[in-house]
Amino acid sequence: MDLNPQELQELQEQLLLVYKFINQNKMFKKFFLEGIEFKESFKDETGLISNLMAMDDAENILETSILELEELRKGETSDTSFQDILRATEWDVLYRKYGMKDLNDIEKLDLRSLLKIY
Repeated sequence: MDLNPQELQELQEQLLLVYKFINQNKMFKKFFLEGIEFKESFKDETGLISNLMAMDDAENILETSILELEELRKGETSDTSFQDILRATEWDVLYRKYGMKDLNDIEKLDLRSLLKIY
């Protein structure tokens, strides 16, 4: 992957937003909607979010990807934990940067650029 540090940072930020969206939606469904048929109410032109929501291990895949990007950004093996990255993330700043009001605006992320990288 030949990305400059800025591109690595942006990719990590977008994956963090996707992770948080997936995590919160899965927790909501598990807590409130377990056993109830429910249609998701978000826009997903690429199918990426829908596919991740359907996967049991999506959060683990995203977590691993985010940690690997952290190592690429720092240029060395990092002992930073995923929880440290989540705690250090300024969510309001990311929402503004990507034109989002909150996680419900996940479709405002350029998910097509994420898919091009993978």
